[in-house]
Amino acid sequence: MSNQFKFFLLLFIPFLSFNLFAQSKADKIDELMNYCYDNGIFNGTILVADEGEIIYRKAFGVTNKENNEMLEPDYQFYLGSVSKQFTTMAIMLLKFEGKLEYSDQLIKYFPEFKSFASDITIKHMMTHTSGLPDHYRFVEPKKGLSNEDAIQALLKHGELDFDPGDKYRYSNGAYVMLAMIAENASGTTLHNYLHEKVFAPLEMNSTMVYDEKYEITKQAVGYNEFGIKDDYHFFTTGAGGIYSTIDDLYKWDQALYSDKIIPQEFIEEAFTPTMLNDSSLSYYGYGWRLNKSSNKVAHAGGLAGFRAFIQRDPDKNSSIIFCTNFGNALNMGGVIDGINAILENNSFVFPKVPITLKMHKEIESKGITGAISSYNEAKKNYAEKYDFAEYLLNRMGYYYLYNLNDVDTAIEIFKVNVAAYPDAFNVYDSLGEAYKVKGNIELAIKNYQKSYDLDNSNTNALKVIKELKGN
Repeated sequence: MSNQFKFFLLLFIPFLSFNLFAQSKADKIDELMNYCYDNGIFNGTILVADEGEIIYRKAFGVTNKENNEMLEPDYQFYLGSVSKQFTTMAIMLLKFEGKLEYSDQLIKYFPEFKSFASDITIKHMMTHTSGLPDHYRFVEPKKGLSNEDAIQALLKHGELDFDPGDKYRYSNGAYVMLAMIAENASGTTLHNYLHEKVFAPLEMNSTMVYDEKYEITKQAVGYNEFGIKDDYHFFTTGAGGIYSTIDDLYKWDQALYSDKIIPQEFIEEAFTPTMLNDSSLSYYGYGWRLNKSSNKVAHAGGLAGFRAFIQRDPDKNSSIIFCTNFGNALNMGGVIDGINAILENNSFVFPKVPITLKMHKEIESKGITGAISSYNEAKKNYAEKYDFAEYLLNRMGYYYLYNLNDVDTAIEIFKVNVAAYPDAFNVYDSLGEAYKVKGNIELAIKNYQKSYDLDNSNTNALKVIKELKGN
């Protein structure tokens, strides 16, 4: 063998090994995602990058069930709270331009909050340490819900959950206020400002802050986990409001490694834990959740039928980005854990499938009796495959109780949950509520009382019992 050929092999073999290794990761991700799609826990688009290179990009399922239109990777999805990182970028850019300071108080822009929120700063709101409540606690999620609706709800409530800086508590209301502050400081809409400063420079041509003025050409339609249409129809911004694609989000992700949008010192600060008043740390930066044990940053989002996720690992320039449109059918944690294991060259496990997906199909074809039989069989023979968590059946029971107005089916679902979790107070509370709706006062009182006996902090149960007894 010539020395020249040996030298060629020394150069070629590492390159070959690297590409086979990268392909192996892609194959494993494909195996994982096909399993998720086949079992009804992923319907959407996904992009995974490793070492700065896209190794996986694919679409699974339908964008519109009515006409069976299939998804493609460039479809636009509602991002939910993944939008928050763009809201904070607007604030960061305005600080960079000298148009505001993180120490500016809320009342500088909205003096009507002076009576109860005079100490809140922009930084408090960016880090969820302001004490402003989440407006969804007070506002009916009606079609066309606006920022003004959210602001009026906060003003009507008229108090904070805690003193600014005392603790971390997630608040969509605070982020609505940030959007309004950004519009005040910039003199234009949040969409126009982000388009000029972020979306256009990065060629994120399929990304927008959505309201009724804008038409989305390749828009995914939202559904709930049982396939019923549950599309996005709000017009609030700041806390959410953005539509985008996996490709645009990857452009955004990669831009954060450079100074193309803003100097790195601003980005580094955004990924820094927040010190609270007692000197403890909160691991939420400026629109990003931080990891205590690594430099990974991430955020999830969800509203109506949409779920979105982005994770960045700056140490490895790796990224996980996905968008889905079948609501809670997504096992988000299972998908994330599986892909992270693959990227770290570890073995992965397939995510568990919510048993409620199987039960809903059985109810439609065989009725509730058949669904309960299927539940029991799955628990006996396929416990490793399915997720039987208490909250899943509870959520399904309420779906039948209020969305479908099928009280009898809801009662049977709640009874299955009681049998599975006899020491959990909430299962009896839910069953009591269903009996109350049914008009069976005796069984409603019995189950509310059992709920209170198991957890006497459930004062709502006592309140309902008194109402039912006419006291």
